[in-house]
Amino acid sequence: MDFKGLRAFHLVAKYGSLRRAANQLELTIPTLSVQLKKLERDLNVKLFHHLPNKLVITERGHIFLQTTTRVLDALENARAVVSNQTDNFTGRVSISMGSDIAKHFAPRIASFIKLRPRVALSILARHSSETLSLVLGGDVDLGIGIFKSTPRGIHREKLLENGIWVVFPRNHPLSRRHNVGLKDLAAHRIITHTRNSETRKMIDSVFHRERIEPEKMLEVGSCQFAIEFVRLGLGVALVHDNCVIGERRNKLRFINMSNHFGKAEVSLIHKINRPITPSQRATIDIFLRPLIGEKS
Repeated sequence: MDFKGLRAFHLVAKYGSLRRAANQLELTIPTLSVQLKKLERDLNVKLFHHLPNKLVITERGHIFLQTTTRVLDALENARAVVSNQTDNFTGRVSISMGSDIAKHFAPRIASFIKLRPRVALSILARHSSETLSLVLGGDVDLGIGIFKSTPRGIHREKLLENGIWVVFPRNHPLSRRHNVGLKDLAAHRIITHTRNSETRKMIDSVFHRERIEPEKMLEVGSCQFAIEFVRLGLGVALVHDNCVIGERRNKLRFINMSNHFGKAEVSLIHKINRPITPSQRATIDIFLRPLIGEKS
């Protein structure tokens, strides 16, 4: 198995045509066919169904495509690095993510912008469900969020796990309790995310499973708003654990409730059949690799 065979396979999978792939690679169709047959022979797997004037990728070919896409992207990025081309990344990269997630990744985004000043970065603040729709529709290049499931054709990589914390004033009645449970929370107004968010769905499902009906709910668009309303005396907040980092704690208490609500996976997604540019790969890498000195 060699790089030329993988490159040929990806282009044929992209175009469904030997002729178009051969033209881009500046090869003859017979030469390209030989490369594909050699790759199938090395893998002992049929990668394409041969139809009149068209090649259709097989189920196993599709699995192989998902696995090798990152390999080719990494090789392309490595080639740019050793060729001293990393400072010349240009183009546009669009990302959709929740406002709480954007706040968490702000240091990495800032680092990327300083390192790649010629890349035009566009960041949309959207809920995870809308983010998935935007990526599927090709309206944004990358998405970051909490996705209960992702459809075929979407590549997904785990970034971190997000737990749930409760926040309340130090003079709140909950401060007198040694352990705070779900029934304790339900007796007070709960400030948390809107119903269409994955975090809220996770919270609601736990209360429903335990047959507990919260007394009052106040819906807000971000953890920052929720914590601010706690400071204003409107209730207790359920927020993401990455949102409590750096918050002033002189008048507030923060208790980890992940033992009750569990943790949600925050992932980065992009379309499999959409070519990844070097600038997009560099953007992905800044989210996958923590910055030196970054607090977890």
